[in-house]
Amino acid sequence: MLTMILPTMLYAQVNPQKGYIITHENDTIHGTIDYLTDAQNVKACLFQKDGESEYKTLTPKDIKGYRLAGDGIYYVSRIFTGSDEPELVFAEFLLQGGMSLYRYYYENTNYFGFVDSEGKEAIMQDDKLNSDLRSYNHKLQGRRQKVQEVNALMNQDNTIATRLWKMDLTSETLTRMVKQYDEQYCTEAGDCVLFRYDKEKAITVKYRFYVGAGICYGSFDSPTHDIGRVYNTRYSEYSYSGIAPTFFIGTDFKFPRFSRNLDAQLELSYTPHRYESSEESMDGKKPKIILNELTGRIGIKYTFAPESRIKPFINGGVLFSWNIIMKEENVLCRYKLDTSADLPITQKNLDLDYGKGAKAGIYLGGGVDISHFRLSAAWKKTFGSNGGVKENGCVTLTAAYLF
Repeated sequence: MLTMILPTMLYAQVNPQKGYIITHENDTIHGTIDYLTDAQNVKACLFQKDGESEYKTLTPKDIKGYRLAGDGIYYVSRIFTGSDEPELVFAEFLLQGGMSLYRYYYENTNYFGFVDSEGKEAIMQDDKLNSDLRSYNHKLQGRRQKVQEVNALMNQDNTIATRLWKMDLTSETLTRMVKQYDEQYCTEAGDCVLFRYDKEKAITVKYRFYVGAGICYGSFDSPTHDIGRVYNTRYSEYSYSGIAPTFFIGTDFKFPRFSRNLDAQLELSYTPHRYESSEESMDGKKPKIILNELTGRIGIKYTFAPESRIKPFINGGVLFSWNIIMKEENVLCRYKLDTSADLPITQKNLDLDYGKGAKAGIYLGGGVDISHFRLSAAWKKTFGSNGGVKENGCVTLTAAYLF
């Protein structure tokens, strides 16, 4: 009875996942993989070829590797040299580049293999250094030796040894460190390929906040004051331009399942425009325009190299501008006190308050994201006029911190 039940137990589907195997002839065969525990996955792959009804047990000798579908976890056949005797196992392929990274699971412990472009490997154990103080000194000696070996392979970065001493040795932290090293020092090997399954790819929407500041070069024209002319009053019209500070907060919305390159953007900015005209009104005074502008932007952002450390992008969209304060100072006004009498025209400087107003427009821009920092430039243009004030366009140069 036992001999009849055992094969059924061995081939029972515990966690079937779509995937494929890679033969020694580099052929790809698609099917279903019974994805089990780390201890089982490193020893064998239970694989059912599409169109077949039975699972086969494939060892590291039988195939070059296997992978789950959808950029899932990837195992390759490698010789593990971190034990007393070298052993052929399936190792998880984490990162491929000028410096590659593998994870071995051996006797309930994670080991990480750092392999350079010449195939030289240094293996480091996840010793959980601070988990057991009784074995701390013994673990300390072991880590010191392994840190030296890894540091010798990654010798172009003098921070590697310090980082390995301080960090927890996990797939995530080491993949991040090796990826940064590849992008900075191993560019001749081409772009590194991240094989580690990214849980974030399963998320429908991701978002990233940012906050920043910059400068805005703006240009505005005075209202035409048509109403004033009806009452025999004329106001001089001026052009204004200058540089103002701008402050903003925003969010990038990413849609991993849709596109790695396209993001949606929401941004709210505040710009206090304070400009003088190059002309003069009475008594040598220069007219001024004051606009406290609150702007909301909705648009899209296209990133050209989303997996790189340096990510250039372009963006654009629509905007809605609200002027909280909108007024002119020292505007030359000409009028007659009595239009029926033959009196001279009176002149004086006036301050004109245009109240509040809103209008819509567009913006176009571009820039670059580098780690947690963003440098960008943009041009915006609103249409129509707020209280008669016309915007000719604004150019902004900004820097932001990405959370």
